Amino acid sequence: MKRKTMLIIVCGGTGSGKTTIANEIKRILPTKITSQIIPMDGFYKKREYMESDIYLKQNFDHPNAFDWDLMLDSLSKLLNKHLVKIPIYDFSKSERTDKTKIVKPTDVVIFEGILSLYDPRINSLADIKIFVDTPDDERFIRRLLRDKKERGRTDENIIGQWRNTVRKMHRVFIQPLKAEADIVIPWYRMNDIAIQAIKGAIESLYRIHKK
Repeated sequence: MKRKTMLIIVCGGTGSGKTTIANEIKRILPTKITSQIIPMDGFYKKREYMESDIYLKQNFDHPNAFDWDLMLDSLSKLLNKHLVKIPIYDFSKSERTDKTKIVKPTDVVIFEGILSLYDPRINSLADIKIFVDTPDDERFIRRLLRDKKERGRTDENIIGQWRNTVRKMHRVFIQPLKAEADIVIPWYRMNDIAIQAIKGAIESLYRIHKK
């Protein structure tokens, strides 16, 4: 039996604009099509201890940092119209908390994250796979401004993490995922044509799923 819920995956490096794209897709969908965004951050593995300089000692951009089995199980249940409990991530502590939120099924699930196209098991569930392609320098500037403003981090701390892990992990693991995407969105502006094409594809698939 064909499942009724659609999965849209939005992938891209830190600061690429993937969250903005995911929000825009959700915004432009007709009201009859219910949708929600599931960030990948909630599926970081739990750490058993806190470190004084966590950003320089912990690699948050390696695939091993994520709980892929929990991710797959949660998405699979949600796509089959089951309630799920998604872990809550605390950005101020860079830690997956013990708290969860109950997520109800919708017509469309938009799953976004830096490695959201990494696991072939999850990719096989997707109806549309998107990669937001943004140069390193632009992504670094966005991350620097965001982490200083929203997370209270220092320039030295942000630059150190970028040099130690973020830049290398992007080149080794994230950028190659561009080949997995059905649609690649350029970085430099909100690509209205791409967004409208995605909207049309979702509406078409929605009609098929509802039959």
